[in-house]
Amino acid sequence: MKKWWAPAFTIVELIIVVAVIGILAAISIVAYGGIQRTAADKAMKSDLEHVTGEMQRVQLQNNGLYPTTLPVAVKSSPNITLNLKYSGTFNFYAAAGPLTPVQNGVLMSQICQDLIDEGIGKGKNQNGVTQDYITGCGNWNHDSMQFTGWNTKKFSTPVSDNALLAYADNFTTSDNFNKAHETVVKTFYHALVDRHVRQGGTYPITTFWDFWANSGNGGVMNQPLPTPRQQPWYCVEATHASYPDLRWHVTNELKILPNAC
Repeated sequence: MKKWWAPAFTIVELIIVVAVIGILAAISIVAYGGIQRTAADKAMKSDLEHVTGEMQRVQLQNNGLYPTTLPVAVKSSPNITLNLKYSGTFNFYAAAGPLTPVQNGVLMSQICQDLIDEGIGKGKNQNGVTQDYITGCGNWNHDSMQFTGWNTKKFSTPVSDNALLAYADNFTTSDNFNKAHETVVKTFYHALVDRHVRQGGTYPITTFWDFWANSGNGGVMNQPLPTPRQQPWYCVEATHASYPDLRWHVTNELKILPNAC
């Protein structure tokens, strides 16, 4: 006698169907996550664009100075935090004209030391203990310099901003207990390049100076920086509660840039 029914699927076919459904569901979840992340990214940038307009408006009403707190008209989107990290003035050294090639290198050395003094070279390991991952800049010669610390890095002239940022963005460590080292390096080098340009420096840096030079031995001598002019500036940072790795900032130059201030 023939059965009046027949199974719609064999066991193998059913397993395949279930597997395909699972794969499609996983793809959908990943795609949805990507869409949400993109939306968060756009919202952060949109909030920062609003910040620039309000900061400029208050500056015009405040004798050319930026406010020390975010204007009341600035509202952040859901899950986004806007933080006014800096507001004040900075030294601009090229007010009277371009720096000499040596002064350009000297400016980089000064900013590097400023970052060290501010603790930008520090980070916390997995136990919450602060480590000095970048400790200084030195070994100045007309054709090279180096950053010292846990990973000493030498740069030879000409030193471009792209070379500095590429090193920082590609820096990795296999020391999982000190993964903060990666973030410190990235933050430090990005801040170095940003400040160098903001304070009147240019890239590439074609020469530093010889630490051993004097007026009689033919070395390249250090040249003091000119008297700076005080320039108003600010930096506002945007972070997202759901995507802690996303971070954008904007300055008085009206450029929305990745990473922290």
